Amino acid sequence: NAVLFTGTADLASTGTLDVEASTGSITQSTTSVFSSASDIRLLAAQDVTIGLVTTLANVSITAIAGSIIDADALVNNANDTNLDIVATGLRANAGVGIGANINHLDTAVGTLTARATGVATTGGIYVKETDGLIVGDVSVTIQRVGSDAATTSTTDAVQSDVRTVAGNGNIVLTAGGSIVLNDGTATADDVAIDANGSGNVLVLALGGDLIANADIVSGNGAVSVLAAGALSLTGSADLRTAGSIDIEAAAIAQSVASVIFSTSDVRLLAATTVTVGAISTTGNVSITALTGSI
Repeated sequence: NAVLFTGTADLASTGTLDVEASTGSITQSTTSVFSSASDIRLLAAQDVTIGLVTTLANVSITAIAGSIIDADALVNNANDTNLDIVATGLRANAGVGIGANINHLDTAVGTLTARATGVATTGGIYVKETDGLIVGDVSVTIQRVGSDAATTSTTDAVQSDVRTVAGNGNIVLTAGGSIVLNDGTATADDVAIDANGSGNVLVLALGGDLIANADIVSGNGAVSVLAAGALSLTGSADLRTAGSIDIEAAAIAQSVASVIFSTSDVRLLAATTVTVGAISTTGNVSITALTGSI
């Protein structure tokens, strides 16, 4: 069975919101709003199409065998700017994809974790954050109302990282502010971003620094890590792929334990200084510090 909110039909409470389509999809119109001051949980057997979901707490969206989709239409064949999710934290999990390559999921969240199976070319994770963003742990607990009106707790357990787990799914993560990439606790494996197989990765901090406290990984896809401010690979945070690596920022700094590893070409470009920990590749390396030193 499907759950549809058409036209201006909304769902609102200061308590938790629990929406489930056990055999079908959840669909909001572009003008439908789910609003709360507590956790919100959406679970569908197929797709979840988002109008606007907004809360002061966390949101969990699960599309078991489908995708998490922005209901808003493209604008001049490009991504729209209407927000889809406003929350403290977002936990997104899809059997296929999250957002689309030219219609990203538009968010204003503090912390993000996203996982998609990434079936063939239809999967991947595409998230466009309005301001600053942390990749880390998010869990959600709601109160399920029974036929006797009594409530029982239902929890979507802690999920970490941004990962495509199959199907060569791409990962595109952009933020209007700074980005901090942390190793979450589920699982704690020193990885924050992981694209399956030939999945490409773009991590772009348009309005600030990019701090990687954990690894950015692809099997053999191209990886671009770009920041308007400084870019730091701290501790044992590595950048690993068999594809090419492209790093560009105002300044680039690797810790002594950080490794940039590839079997293709590697390019580092900084407006000021580049501090190198270790770079290993069977291809070529280009390092440019426009007004500073290497």
